[in-house]
Amino acid sequence: MIRRCTKPKTAFFERYGGRGITVCDRWYLFENFLADMGEKPVGLTLDRINNSGDYEPGNCRWATWQEQNRNNSHTRLITYNGVTLCVKEWAQRNGLHPAVLRHRLNNWDSVEQAITAPKRQGARMDLKAQKKVTTIKGRGK
Repeated sequence: MIRRCTKPKTAFFERYGGRGITVCDRWYLFENFLADMGEKPVGLTLDRINNSGDYEPGNCRWATWQEQNRNNSHTRLITYNGVTLCVKEWAQRNGLHPAVLRHRLNNWDSVEQAITAPKRQGARMDLKAQKKVTTIKGRGK
């Protein structure tokens, strides 16, 4: 945490210190970090709640990798009927492949329609299979 926010030669510095993410002064002393965050629970990692915020009490938590992956600057969050989920979670909830839902969201007129439309019967969900079929029909590269 401290290295990636303070040392430009550290891997991923550009995603942390390079973006202006800092570590609160209190946490430069490990005992203070431990007092604020507690022991690291098995299977969890340190996560910033506000991904643009600093490492400090109130903005950090112990999170699963799934929570970590959802809480990054590349995750597309969709709000529908007052519920906010990432594309993968909406897809799982509605029995769709995430790529299908992303396509719908990018090309259909409404979020509601993209999320609630039923899965097309017989549609290929395997993207590799779709590419292979496209190539065989002569429309691919």
